[in-house]
Amino acid sequence: MKLFKRTFVSFSYLIIPLFIVGSAIIYFTFGYVIYEEADEYLTYEMERLMEYHREHQDLPDFHRVAEIIAGQKVEKPFFRDTLILEPSDNEMVPHRELAFSIHHKGEDFKIVLRHLIPGKDDLLEGTLLIAAGVMLLMVAVLVLMVSYLSGRIWKPFYQTVRLLSGYRISQPPPVFPETDIEEFSSLNQTVTGLLTKMNGDYQRTRDFNANASHELQTHLALIRANAEQLLNQSPGDPSFSENLRNIQNATIKLSGVQKSLLLLSRIGNLEFCNAVDLDLLDYLTASLDLFREALELRGIRLTTRVETCPLRMDPGLAEILVNNLVKNAVKHNVKGGFIEVTLNCRELVIANSGLPYDGDPSGLMDRFVKGTYGNMGIGLAIVKQICDLHQMEISYSIAEKTDHALKILFPRE
Repeated sequence: MKLFKRTFVSFSYLIIPLFIVGSAIIYFTFGYVIYEEADEYLTYEMERLMEYHREHQDLPDFHRVAEIIAGQKVEKPFFRDTLILEPSDNEMVPHRELAFSIHHKGEDFKIVLRHLIPGKDDLLEGTLLIAAGVMLLMVAVLVLMVSYLSGRIWKPFYQTVRLLSGYRISQPPPVFPETDIEEFSSLNQTVTGLLTKMNGDYQRTRDFNANASHELQTHLALIRANAEQLLNQSPGDPSFSENLRNIQNATIKLSGVQKSLLLLSRIGNLEFCNAVDLDLLDYLTASLDLFREALELRGIRLTTRVETCPLRMDPGLAEILVNNLVKNAVKHNVKGGFIEVTLNCRELVIANSGLPYDGDPSGLMDRFVKGTYGNMGIGLAIVKQICDLHQMEISYSIAEKTDHALKILFPRE
C-alpha cells in the first residue's frame, strides 16, 4: 500500500471518534448559545416592560406578554423551560420562560414572558448535519492534500526510488535530483554515501579476488610442480633439496602476498581510524635503523636530511608507510648504490639508485606490476592507498633510467 493511501486509511479510523466527539461538542455548544441568547432577549424585554410601567403607570398589553396574573408576587425574576402545545402541529413545543412581578396601583402582578427555542430533536438533527458536513469537507481536503503531496512534494522521493531500483553495484552511484526539501536532501546524501561505500567495498573485493587469484595461483603452481618432482625422486637425489627450497620460498612469498592483500583490504575498509598527533621523524628513524644492517651488507650509501614532521594519522599506518618506502628503496637498489632521504613538514622524498626501468614510473604503484626483472610486488600500492586515505599527494619519477625518486606531499593545514 502506498504511503498516501496508508495515510488516508489511518485518518479514516479517526473519523468516527472525531464525528462522535465533534457532534457532542457542537450539540452542547449550540444549546449553550441558544439558552444564552434566549435569556438575554427575555431579560431585555423584562427591562423594557418595567421601564414602560414606570413611564406610563400602566401594564403592558396581553399580546406583548404570555401571561399577566394578578395577586402574585415574584421575589426574584427566574427562568425556566416549558412546553406549549402547538395546535397546528398538535405537538409540544419548547419555550424559554421568564417570570417577574410588577407592583401596580397597590397590587402585585406576575408577568410571564416566553421565547420559542429549538427542540432537542431539532438541535440534534442540526448538529449531525453540521458534523457530517465538516467531516465530509475534511475528507475532501485530505484527499486533495494527499494527492498533491503524492504528485508534487513527494516527486523527488519517487525519483530516488526509481534510480535505486535500476542501480547495480558495479556501476558508479547515481546522481539524485536536487530538492529544497531538507528531509529528502538528507536522504539523498545518506544514500549516496552508502552507495559510494558499497561501490568502493565491491571494487576492493573484486580487486582482492583478482589479485589473490592471480598471485596465489602462481605460487601454488610452483609448489605443486616441485611437489610432483619430489614424489618422483628419492631423498638422495641431488635436486631433492633444491625442490624443497623452492617450495619453502614459494610458501614464504605466498604468505607475504596474503598478508599484503589483507592489509590493503583493511586500509580500504578504514579499519585504521585511530588518528593521533605524531612526529613522522620518529617512525622514519626507527625504520632506517631496522634496515641499517641490510644497507651495510650491500654497501648502500645512506644520506639523510630530516626535520621534525608533525602529522595526524593512525600510528600503525605511519609505521607501514615508512617501512614500505624504506624497504622498497633497499630491495630494488643495486650493490654499492645510494639512498637519499629528505623529510620536513612539507614533504617526504626518498631517492635511490636502482635497476634500469623504461616504463611509466606511475605504474610502479599499481598492484603486482611486472617489471623487467620480475614482479615488483605490492608495497608501493599499499603506500599509495595510505596516501589517498590521508589526502597526501604521491609521485614517482625516474631520471637517467636508474635514479628513482618517490615524493609525498603532505596536506596543508
